[in-house]
This record gives sequence, C-alpha cells and structure tokens, in this order.
Amino acid sequence: MSWRKKIVAITPFVCTIAFIILLELGYAHPGWLLFLLIPIMPFLVGVKQIRYSYSVIVALLYIAIGFLTKWSWRWHPGWVIFLTIPIYEILFNPKDKAIAKKEFEYEDETV
Repeated sequence: MSWRKKIVAITPFVCTIAFIILLELGYAHPGWLLFLLIPIMPFLVGVKQIRYSYSVIVALLYIAIGFLTKWSWRWHPGWVIFLTIPIYEILFNPKDKAIAKKEFEYEDETV
C-alpha cells in the first residue's frame, strides 16, 4: 500500500480525534469542518483526480450564491438549481449513448 493510500485510510480516524479535542476546547462549530477532509483527501494527495462535471459546477454555484449574496433568504431558493442536474443528465449525458450502443451490440450477437 502506498503512502498516499495510507494517508487516505487514516484520515477519518485523525479527523475524529481532532474533532473530539476541539469539542473539549469548545470549538465544535468550526471543528465539524474537519470532516470535510475525509472526501477531499484522495484529491489532495493525488490518489484521484477531480473531474469537473455539471453537478460540481451546480454545487459550487449554490455555495457562491449562498455566501456572496446579501439577501437573508439566499440559501432557501438556491436549492432549486439542484433540480437542473437530472434534467441535464437526461438530455446531455454521453454515457447513455454508450450503454445503448452496448445493448444494441448484444442484440446483434443473439440474432
């Protein structure tokens, strides 16, 4: 096992210990952000590469709208943009074409 995979494997344990320490010190609110390291760590150490997709762009847009607007209701109506993800995937997903092509090839082999 490479050192990168070892770091990814130990990240949940380290985050939990660090959170407990911060909890005892009275910093539970910012401390929960440590748990965001668990899904991010494979990208930070280079085990996986980030693929930009429509879903990632929508999530970043939602966060930007929430933090950068000065309206008090900014988070509530913003979730509606997440409804565009399945619409986009249905209309523009190239994986469906590959699956349909494979199904067509299997049908040709059985005839």
